[in-house]
Amino acid sequence: MSTMQTSNLFGLSILNVSKKELFSFFDHFLSAAGVFSGDGSASKTKTLSIFTPNPEQIVVAKHDLVFADTLAKADYLLPDGIGLVMASRILKFFGKTKQKIKERLPGVELVEHLLFLAKQKNLKTLIIGGRDYMGSFEGEAFEDKKSLKKMGENLYWTEGYQEKAEILPIEEEALAEIIKQLKPDLVFVALGAPDQEEWIINHLQLLEENQAKIAMAVGGSFDFLFAKVKRAPFLMQKMGLEWLWRLIKQPWRRNRQLRLIEFICLTFKEIF
Repeated sequence: MSTMQTSNLFGLSILNVSKKELFSFFDHFLSAAGVFSGDGSASKTKTLSIFTPNPEQIVVAKHDLVFADTLAKADYLLPDGIGLVMASRILKFFGKTKQKIKERLPGVELVEHLLFLAKQKNLKTLIIGGRDYMGSFEGEAFEDKKSLKKMGENLYWTEGYQEKAEILPIEEEALAEIIKQLKPDLVFVALGAPDQEEWIINHLQLLEENQAKIAMAVGGSFDFLFAKVKRAPFLMQKMGLEWLWRLIKQPWRRNRQLRLIEFICLTFKEIF
């Protein structure tokens, strides 16, 4: 299968395709991934890792070399923020990148499409992380195998960890056991950056051994999809102003949004 075109920005290979091309690629990938080898056993699975960097994450990566290295290890990086698209245009104008990014690729829209494909192709999906997606948060002292919840046909969710800062061995073992028993085709990790990206890279072997086809860092995508947070009005989406909508709806994000100013500075540092 052919790979998708990328553009080099801030030392990272960011996807430079249209939304139609993106969806088509994964349509074909998931169809091909279901093929069995000649002896009837499933062929060796390569788990595709997908991250969705936005300007805030680019800034974090500049200060955190471990996170920068983690981002670079992904198979595909989606330009999730309009800032990356604008930066690519500026850098292309000054000859600092060969190609400007065609369009923004919101992670939440790829998640929606992959969920549609999973239903169509009868694939198992596991969501790791997030909070209270079933309205039944019980505040367990730790997460175990019983914390796996079935949300729908072939759709499962587990918080995975009670506290990301203090992961207990029993939680790590339970999550590994869940993956071994469930053998999910798609794994969406909603632990927040940079934890979700690092989790995927650190667990790729486990995922591949259990035939996972895609592992994607999704941030707050399911907060929108499960209507925990209302997505921006369509016009704001088209204008790339979803970050402003989230700031209005979640004012506690204001300190994080200050990184947008630093991102602008980083963009101009790339020029001079």
